[in-house]
Amino acid sequence: VAFALGEFDGRRALVVEIADDDRGVLRPADGENLAVAARTAREQRLPLVCFVSSSGAAIDEGVAAVHGWGIAAREFVACSGLVPMVFCVTGPTVSGPALLLGLADVVVMVADAYAFVSGPRMVEHFTGEELTNEKLGGTAIHFRTSGVAHFTVADRAEADELIGELLSYLPDHADDEPPRWPCTDPVDR
Repeated sequence: VAFALGEFDGRRALVVEIADDDRGVLRPADGENLAVAARTAREQRLPLVCFVSSSGAAIDEGVAAVHGWGIAAREFVACSGLVPMVFCVTGPTVSGPALLLGLADVVVMVADAYAFVSGPRMVEHFTGEELTNEKLGGTAIHFRTSGVAHFTVADRAEADELIGELLSYLPDHADDEPPRWPCTDPVDR
């Protein structure tokens, strides 16, 4: 997990990368980093943009990883309603990280990404229904059926462009005015 101050079309934002190296496993330190990133966005009153591809808490780390995840989730909840939160699902997003999508103001999904709490094998075990990753939590399902995804894009570059456009409509924080756009429409019409 890495985070830094970034820009999207001239708009500053705190950018978090939950990368898929080591399958995006979240170790205790990653949970702490996520918490610091969310807290920093809230304190600096900046939009929080998260790129997510993660298999969830590291099982081999035991309760410590789950605790780190809990600390991060608490800080994301504290950001809700205060700073815009945009999440972009760039790859498999499974278990706890999939739950974060429900906290976001806007969710963008890359075409080949998917997100769910429990995978197809678990669903088949409990229901007998065979599903693929895409049928259970693919981009099309979340865009057309579940409503989790607000936008779909072909790739990361397109996601960056879309996020820049989205941020151009939003204020940096709840106490700020949204950006103003020049307009030729008369106010007294």
